[in-house]
Amino acid sequence: MAAQEEFAHIRQHFVAPIQHDYEVIRPIVLFAETAAERSRQTGVERTVVGDKARRFVLEGMDGLRDRRTDARGAQAPGYPDAIVEYILYLKQLYPPIHLREIVRIVHRKFGYKTNHHTLKRFLAPYDAPHQLELALPTFATCADAYQARWTVVRMAAEGWNKRSIADCLKLSRSHVYTILEAFERDGFAGLEDQRTRPPQHPDNQLSLPFLKEVLDLQQAYPRAGRFRIHGLLEQQREKAPPSERTVGRAMAINRQFHGAPGPWQSAHDAQADVPSFKHLPYRPAYRHHLWFTDIRYLVQLEGSWVYSICIIEGYSRKIVAGMVSPHQDLTAILQILFAALAEYGCPHALVCDNGSVFTAKDYLAILRDLAIEPLHIEQGKPWQNMIEAQLKVQLRLADDHFEQAHTLEDVQHQQAAFIETFNTTPHWAHRTRADGHRTPVEVLGWLRGRIVEPQRLRELFGRTEWRRTVNHYGFVSVQRFYLYAEHGLARQRVSIWIYEGQLRIEYHQTLVARYRCLYDRKHRQLHDVNEPLFYTTPFASPQLELIELDDEQWRKFQRRPARNYTKRIAMFGHQLSLLDLGPPHSLYGP
Repeated sequence: MAAQEEFAHIRQHFVAPIQHDYEVIRPIVLFAETAAERSRQTGVERTVVGDKARRFVLEGMDGLRDRRTDARGAQAPGYPDAIVEYILYLKQLYPPIHLREIVRIVHRKFGYKTNHHTLKRFLAPYDAPHQLELALPTFATCADAYQARWTVVRMAAEGWNKRSIADCLKLSRSHVYTILEAFERDGFAGLEDQRTRPPQHPDNQLSLPFLKEVLDLQQAYPRAGRFRIHGLLEQQREKAPPSERTVGRAMAINRQFHGAPGPWQSAHDAQADVPSFKHLPYRPAYRHHLWFTDIRYLVQLEGSWVYSICIIEGYSRKIVAGMVSPHQDLTAILQILFAALAEYGCPHALVCDNGSVFTAKDYLAILRDLAIEPLHIEQGKPWQNMIEAQLKVQLRLADDHFEQAHTLEDVQHQQAAFIETFNTTPHWAHRTRADGHRTPVEVLGWLRGRIVEPQRLRELFGRTEWRRTVNHYGFVSVQRFYLYAEHGLARQRVSIWIYEGQLRIEYHQTLVARYRCLYDRKHRQLHDVNEPLFYTTPFASPQLELIELDDEQWRKFQRRPARNYTKRIAMFGHQLSLLDLGPPHSLYGP
């Protein structure tokens, strides 16, 4: 019997419309017949047959019930349980998801058609005031990179928007576009990991030897940041080091796993925020245009402060002269100024603060005679002096070493090492120079300021400075006085400075001895010397004294006796004449 005749025979026995509808869809559900074939057998429209089969799968026998006679009131939209659960899952997975996007996903996944208006009424009772973020796996946390890329492709195929995919998986939108384009172009082969890591990739450079090299510098300079550490690596390596960012990553790894010192925070950082001043009244325009100088409290030794005095060339940021002194007086300033002028010539102007040593008459007189304009910053505005920023670098690179020093000699060695490091490592101000010069030494080069004859400098600074040679007893001769300097400096040239009643004897900018004196500047005459004070220096003689003298026996200074120049009397011989002829006039008559 044909299928059409069989259905016509069975139809005669139906007592309810639901029996008719079930018999129409029964071969489709049980035997997987197509809706078009069943439509030809039963005479029912194909779309009607497909709709009845779909409602039966989703709702069971209730889906075949004729709902045209039901009362239509204000009913909530009804979705099958499977679709309801998935809609709520999508909303919890990604709360910002758009309603039209949910409609598209449901249609592609279940073949169920709805609209965003109906979906909005359905979700109204489920709206939560605040949705907690779920701890879901993201793109970066996937163990398999291929599976992570396939997740992006699968979500796009299900109907997810590219922006929603990026936000849900925590990756950039451009990355989503790249993955989808690779899949459309190459298929599943485009999901394979085809990236090649360049040799300079940070993961290739963060080797154990490099981490050890950075760790040693972190321990040697615990207050230095990644810029200074990178500069120190350039100085001590033959090849160029990795980038500054890679050095920063290495420092972070050492801090986390190898016990490196943490990021240093100055005591000033805890104070209230101070507004930044971008305007600097003194900006150098060319080399040796402006020099800057200042005095910084460095460290305390045996209860007394030791000071760092530096002069910096503003354009290149090179420290042209620097010294460590236990005194912050005019003599120390004149010493370092003399050394800088003799080595680098004269600048156009010299910027300093309003301290008493920088407003002294002798200091200003020397600058005036050399045609150097003295510039003083405003009261209470130290940021106007460019050297203040460079002293911050000293604080980071060298203060830890200064604090560990126990003698003045140690501090002087650390100061010399800091100046060498500062001048030969890259400076932040030169990082964008077109000529490729990065260090202060490279920027300044061989250029010097206005040259002054050494004799002229000696004449100007000679008002307060002499050069003497120490004799084999350790004494120097200054006018009519013998002054003890240091026995270990025999046959060495030392500098003698006189200012404000003090006479200082120094060797290579190291104070050896100090006396109180009475000096007449007008006639340049030293009248009296007393109160000697000697300092412990590395220049002391290792030879022990045969006889130890106490303070009363040891004469540290003495006046040289005046010389008595006796008048020399000329003794002439007298030749007697052979014949006594009398006076000459007697030979010629009266």
